[in-house]
Amino acid sequence: MNAVQPDFHALFADAFARYLAVRPGGLQMPHGPLVSSLRVQLLLCRPARTLYENHQPRCRSLDGIQSITEGRACAACLLRKTCTPQIYIELLHDHVPYRLLLAYSSARNFMLFVSRLRQNGQPVENAEVLLSVRDRGRWGELRFISPLPQQPASPIARA
Repeated sequence: MNAVQPDFHALFADAFARYLAVRPGGLQMPHGPLVSSLRVQLLLCRPARTLYENHQPRCRSLDGIQSITEGRACAACLLRKTCTPQIYIELLHDHVPYRLLLAYSSARNFMLFVSRLRQNGQPVENAEVLLSVRDRGRWGELRFISPLPQQPASPIARA
């Protein structure tokens, strides 16, 4: 791996990334519509943590090690046990980078999806995924589906 690649990736992700929000009715695109499903490409996944107070994020770490809001190490934080463990995902949709933070059932579904990919000898990075949302009433649960390979157009038979 080229040593420049992680720096370029971080610059690219930070400069252009938009957060997707999981709602009961679908995925909320930033400054856009609510969509029922998205076909995406996974770029990166790693542990994350968020500390919530009154349902609002107070502190967040996108690597589970260092806070991006408080500027301190998670291991030294006295509030670490009250953080919500999450999975941070970077993905592409129509050549546009997006971010997702998964908690609880969506994270469980993602880990099951990753397990199936690995059992089939498929890499997680650059995997094509169909994201869909299951309506759970007050919250949405993200599902990860391996899309069927797209078949090439069949030649038209000539008479």
